[in-house]
Amino acid sequence: MVFKRFLGAALSAVLLLSSAQLSVFADQPSSTPDNTTPVSFTDVSDHWAKDAIERWASMGVIVGEEGKFRPDDPLTRAEMAVILQRIMRYQTTSTDYFMELEEEWYVDAIQKLRAAGDMVGDENNRAMPSESITREAAVVLIARAFGIYPTQQELHYEDTESISSWAVGYVSALSQAGYVRGGDNNCFFPSAPLTRAAAVTIFNNMITACISESGDYDYRPFEGLADFVIIGADNVNILNFDIGGNILLTEGVDAETIRLKTVKHYGEIWQYTYDGFKQHLKVYSYIVPVNENLPVCSYDPSLFVKDENGIMTYDDPRYTTYFGVDVSSWQGDVDWHKLKEQGVYFAFIRLGYRGYETGVINLDTKFEENVQGALDAGIKVGVYFFSQALDADEAYEEAQFVLDNIKGYDISFPVVFDWETVSSDTARTNNIETEDLCQAANTFCNTIADAGYIPMVYCNQNVSMVYYELSRIQAFDFWYAEYKDQPTFYYNFDIWQYSDSAKLDGVPNANIDVNISFVDYSRLNP
Repeated sequence: MVFKRFLGAALSAVLLLSSAQLSVFADQPSSTPDNTTPVSFTDVSDHWAKDAIERWASMGVIVGEEGKFRPDDPLTRAEMAVILQRIMRYQTTSTDYFMELEEEWYVDAIQKLRAAGDMVGDENNRAMPSESITREAAVVLIARAFGIYPTQQELHYEDTESISSWAVGYVSALSQAGYVRGGDNNCFFPSAPLTRAAAVTIFNNMITACISESGDYDYRPFEGLADFVIIGADNVNILNFDIGGNILLTEGVDAETIRLKTVKHYGEIWQYTYDGFKQHLKVYSYIVPVNENLPVCSYDPSLFVKDENGIMTYDDPRYTTYFGVDVSSWQGDVDWHKLKEQGVYFAFIRLGYRGYETGVINLDTKFEENVQGALDAGIKVGVYFFSQALDADEAYEEAQFVLDNIKGYDISFPVVFDWETVSSDTARTNNIETEDLCQAANTFCNTIADAGYIPMVYCNQNVSMVYYELSRIQAFDFWYAEYKDQPTFYYNFDIWQYSDSAKLDGVPNANIDVNISFVDYSRLNP
């Protein structure tokens, strides 16, 4: 399937378009399964769409009139526009008005859908708001709103030839995705009006949650994967949820205030902007805006190859890669000559660390032994310091400590600022601000560079994209940690730590971290 404005996993639900005056959508839709009030209508008890109608009514998204829903009444084009606007929450209004708009209740929705490029008029610039919307017209409008391109997949409806040329590609795309299917006798009935019940069913199948108010949304009672989750408010926490499709942030939502907690997510995260959908990145339980000024990862994940000994290479003639390890006192005694024999080209040696509770700086008890052993074995050496700096002053102190202890050693690989989060309620860095962390990293790295060494920043995806503002540290090379067979980091990196549990001869009593570098730093002059 091809999407105009966002890509994601195909939804599993199937829409049955059955053969809309819609006061059905409330002003403030929300989706809070734990706090819904059952709603029933007198005319849906035996209807095929009863569950969908009552669910959306319970969430306050749809309302009836005098206790009735009229599920089989046709839906008008104006009513469909109101439905989509309530869901998509567009903010930009077109100043190019359709000719015949009269009723105030739908004008705003129609003109916003026009600005978004979803709704177009006929050859006479008419929106025809009071006319019933046909099944094929509804498919086109929904496809445009959700950014789905028309496709050329062959259709197998008995009445395929009756589908208008301007709609057939969209019907194909939504049929391919499993959003629509035929009715009686496998006919699509393109010219038949869409009913109120069918309209509710469309959005019930495509959208599991449509959130428009701040707060916590606990979906623990739900089982199975959700489809689209639409977030239309700041400060939303989604808890305990499997999301199989895309998360869509509506126009104007502050992505940095959205949190996913204990959520499994298999799709993409996007935000609508007036000029299209803008991608956001999912990082554990956070949503982070894409920084378009940073270089995107240029490596092809499929070209990373790990041999039977766990040594990673990158099978791309454009790059030469180098195998390395990093060690600390945790590895105990290391036979560096055996590591050299296994192809280790470089090693990062932990020089020291700052206590995460006390703030005291310590020299690694194995530093001198490890750095000299690696050099004696002919392995290129870099060093790293495990930082718990709270600010630039502490980072400067750490850098000076490093410089004092590497005098006399041939340090040809980078000197690394390794700031990490600590899973402890007593960690002194628990409440560090991004500004302070960025200043600390810059101070450390600039101090190292001023001394004639190559500085580098080490971190995983969470720290790099949630704690740091990457644009503030992009002047320095980046050592990225992710323990997988293929990296998933959105931005570029220079060294990848791909495992913390390798078994190598020469380290008999412990696992060892292993890395692949795309740069031979020993050949560079800082």
